[in-house]
Amino acid sequence: MPPFHILLVVLVQIFWGATYPLCKPYVGVFPPMALVAMVYTLVALISTPLAPRASTPQRTLFLLGFFGGALQTSAVFVALKYLPASTAVLAMQAQLPVAVVASWFMGRDKPNLKNALGSVICLVGIVIVIGRPEATNAWLGLGAMFVGVMSWAIAQAAIPVVAKDQGMTLYAGMTRYAAPQMIVMSLAFEHGQLQGLTEVPLEAWAAVPIITLAGFALPYSIWYWLLMRHRVDELTPFVILMPIVSIVVTTTLLGEPLPPALLLGGAIVIAGLAVIVFKRRSAAG
Repeated sequence: MPPFHILLVVLVQIFWGATYPLCKPYVGVFPPMALVAMVYTLVALISTPLAPRASTPQRTLFLLGFFGGALQTSAVFVALKYLPASTAVLAMQAQLPVAVVASWFMGRDKPNLKNALGSVICLVGIVIVIGRPEATNAWLGLGAMFVGVMSWAIAQAAIPVVAKDQGMTLYAGMTRYAAPQMIVMSLAFEHGQLQGLTEVPLEAWAAVPIITLAGFALPYSIWYWLLMRHRVDELTPFVILMPIVSIVVTTTLLGEPLPPALLLGGAIVIAGLAVIVFKRRSAAG
């Protein structure tokens, strides 16, 4: 992978690693699905005039927008509402082993022992981080994160196979469908949105365009541009950086504690991701 592409994928992980935990305070102010609906609507409004017309079939964009956008992001935001940000972000790292397996099934990549071992180590770490949830809300958050992980991983494995566009063109096409999908989902599954939105403080409204640009429009456009140029298993291992950035953000800016189980499980998660990273590097060498 060219050094410039490595720099881009690292920047994407920094953006995502900071954005998701910093969204934690706002999913307690906005209804999570309504917040995602606003974000995707803004992304679609910003990106559509700037992007060429997509060549990917509209039905494909509809499905990619749902699985890679609406379902994935809404599930993650619901998980953030019910879980500590550090736990949610570490649980999100299950997306790597799931993406690797999905890529194998789609014939994009070939199974190998080190990727499998790294995936198992990663999942063991996530189990330690999660522990044994007792509260109903914790189970709801974990269930939502599982849905988000599966949806994201399947979409990432499918995009290089079915998409005919890249970068901003692909992301704009996806968000044009994800935005109305999210509006429908918010109306169907959330209640009292309009009344709740009238009570949102001004600083929370000011955060919405920042989340839109720094957490979605910019990093996802870069990500989908890279995804059309590199295999999934070349890019996804860089998510090793995302939990590191997220833990720094949650402890320094959100003030969340670091219990021993979180530290141990987080270290194991990162070790599992590293196994896959070092496999790709040794193979490239």
